Amino acid sequence: MVRVHVKRHQGIIQEVEIRDHAGYADAGQDLVCAGVSSIAVGMMNALDEMVPEACDFVLKEAYIKIETILPDATAGILLQGMYYQLSTMQESYADYITINDQEV
Repeated sequence: MVRVHVKRHQGIIQEVEIRDHAGYADAGQDLVCAGVSSIAVGMMNALDEMVPEACDFVLKEAYIKIETILPDATAGILLQGMYYQLSTMQESYADYITINDQEV
């Protein structure tokens, strides 16, 4: 199961951590993993282009972390959009993706 952990401060997303594989289908055929990866990597690219100094990124096998290092309204809006996309996936594939949303 893909596990998404979202950390917020005063309602604004500060960090998104995504780990593990969905297990929806065999490797290379797993639409849930492909969807989550596309959303996350696309967001990393958008953040890097639009607010290059605002976030740090980690990308490894079955692990993605996006962390804001500078307060930025654009980064906050983009990350909230990513949250909505992942939430939509969770609604359709609840057995394969879970989201933990935490205020810190």
